[in-house]
Amino acid sequence: MLEKTKDNIRLKLLQTGRQLVVEKGVQYLTARKLSEASGCSIGTIYNQFTSMDEFIAEENEQTLNELYINLCHFKNYPKGYSNINQYASCFRDFVISYRPLWGLFCNFHFNIKNYKLTIGYRRQIVRLQNLLTPDLKIMFPALDIRRLKLSQKVLMESLMALSALPENKKNDVRSALLLNTYLAGMLMLNGD
Repeated sequence: MLEKTKDNIRLKLLQTGRQLVVEKGVQYLTARKLSEASGCSIGTIYNQFTSMDEFIAEENEQTLNELYINLCHFKNYPKGYSNINQYASCFRDFVISYRPLWGLFCNFHFNIKNYKLTIGYRRQIVRLQNLLTPDLKIMFPALDIRRLKLSQKVLMESLMALSALPENKKNDVRSALLLNTYLAGMLMLNGD
């Protein structure tokens, strides 16, 4: 019974944190504000999470999972180039629709210093990168597995960094330009 209560408190804190970020912004997510909004003491928060970094990492895992689900549902175009462009477009649209939560992700992901990412967090990133595998293999069949994984990582990190720009909008073509420049460079490197 005690475990159920702990799980419920943890879930309540995570839901309240998401709501705070969406309604008030990233800067509003502090232990004190979370305590006030959730009705839980600051001590309870730190009994559930070792630090606010752990709390934010868990929030980000949920955002990454939502992004993954969103990307898995876009219409599959003919494999290869068109699919990768559609992936980037869906990625951008998700980021725009979930701007406050994505801001929390970017602020944490690109600025962490002393927090070691959990295996679950890293798996979420790899799972997103792996969505690109079938299409990159079709476009670049000569890539060995090491170069394929590196290509996925570079492309994903580039999309994440570009998406962190505050003026990114639905009709913003920078992500498409970045993607197509990247793919053109890959084609040149692979002699296709």
